[in-house]
Amino acid sequence: MEEREPGLDAAGDISPPARGGHDALVDNVDGIVWEADPCVRFIFVSKQAERLLGYPVEQWLKEPHFWIEHLHPDDRDWASTYCHSAVEQCLPHEFEYRMLAADGRVVWLRDIVTVLSKNGRAHRLQGVMVDVTEQHQAQERLEQTVSLLEATLDSTADGLLVVDRDGHITACNRQFEQLWGLTGLAACTHDATLLAAVREKLKTPDAFFSRVQSLYEEPGRESFDIIELRDGRILERYSLPQRRRGLITGRVWSFRDITERVHAQRTQERLLAEAHEAIRVRDDFLSIAAHELKTPLTPLRLHLELLKRTLAAREPIAPERVDKAMAQVDRLSALVNDLVDATNVEAGRLKLHREPVSLLEVANEACSEFRGISAEHAFMCELPQEDLLVMGDRGRLSQVLANLLENAVKYSPLGGTVRVSLSHVDGNAVLSVADGGIGISREEQAHLFGRFFRASNAPVSGFGGLGLGLYICRDIIERHGGHIWVDSELGRGSTFHVSLPLLAATAQREARP
Repeated sequence: MEEREPGLDAAGDISPPARGGHDALVDNVDGIVWEADPCVRFIFVSKQAERLLGYPVEQWLKEPHFWIEHLHPDDRDWASTYCHSAVEQCLPHEFEYRMLAADGRVVWLRDIVTVLSKNGRAHRLQGVMVDVTEQHQAQERLEQTVSLLEATLDSTADGLLVVDRDGHITACNRQFEQLWGLTGLAACTHDATLLAAVREKLKTPDAFFSRVQSLYEEPGRESFDIIELRDGRILERYSLPQRRRGLITGRVWSFRDITERVHAQRTQERLLAEAHEAIRVRDDFLSIAAHELKTPLTPLRLHLELLKRTLAAREPIAPERVDKAMAQVDRLSALVNDLVDATNVEAGRLKLHREPVSLLEVANEACSEFRGISAEHAFMCELPQEDLLVMGDRGRLSQVLANLLENAVKYSPLGGTVRVSLSHVDGNAVLSVADGGIGISREEQAHLFGRFFRASNAPVSGFGGLGLGLYICRDIIERHGGHIWVDSELGRGSTFHVSLPLLAATAQREARP
């Protein structure tokens, strides 16, 4: 005797007692209980169908293609194909799709289908349609929220990294990868891997790792830090605990590139320091200038008063008194000339009258002049037999040499030898002035040719001047296409060198009378 499936009669149809039992059972099911043939023509639908979709049960049963025709247009092809494929294989299946309700609503259904077969072929379909619209709407809202959060994180200028209490990475944004030059973080699950990857990028990795470790040991602590990278960039790092319902669940790391801001700040600080230094130099210069300009005026006034009394007494005027007064006038004139020259140098208005100049003659004249000025110093001139001609301003070149000789005398207060030498080196004439005076420290040599510079070991009381001489000398020599520099050691004197390009041999012959 052939065995029948439960609830079916001899013809394979649902028996009346079974159908009655179904009706009583499905009234308590929160879903549409249904039964259909293999072509999904409904032969039974529970009363929940009308409540969920608004179509009367009779319509479900009378319309042979009700299910397909009321599927959402976007789901109609794939859902019907999927269902028919499973039915042909007599496979139970579960899938979600959308149906259009009578009032136009879109209802998401999860359909759980059982295929009843006979002789290996599908005979009946039984299933339950469960309304999952709210779940899908919640999922859509969640996906929108996540999408908005991801877009917000990716659009922020900060690189963000979130880890749990065990150091497992739970989130990071694109800016974090770009800041650290990292790729493939999707496959990276633990911050230990990240730390190993960024170690070579840090200027002081050990200090960075130590601070990170201290934060893991104190989960509730917030932290701020500045990180310098080997490539010169500077990052601002902020870290705080992540909390959920009052419990610490992880840590959020925030990184921001502040390189431009730091550089701008450092530039501002440097400019401010330079401005303060300029003000200090100006104030020092005004003090020195006032002192230096006043120094010759006092003896000049005394000499003039003596001359006035002598004239009033109709007594003869001693020539040395006039010479002393003229010496103070010359000193005052020299100071004024230095101020004028410095102003012209600063404005780029220092003019040169170029002509062939014999440096041999310039050196001889300067040595002769200074031999009569200082009895405490011996002047030695080591000059070549051949004449060395340069194209330049004779007066200005004489001014440079006179300044160097004056400094040699001034900064050798105990006397000694001042050597002047002239030589031919690689197409240049090199003029040198050496003394055995107080010397200049290596640190101050870099500032020696700056405006208003005075060596720290040269007090104003003992060594007068405005600190403009070498500044003017440098400009004059550079305008001649030359170079001026110093070799010095503190306490062992100084040697100043001036290098000037020589005239070509043919030009020298044409320049000679």
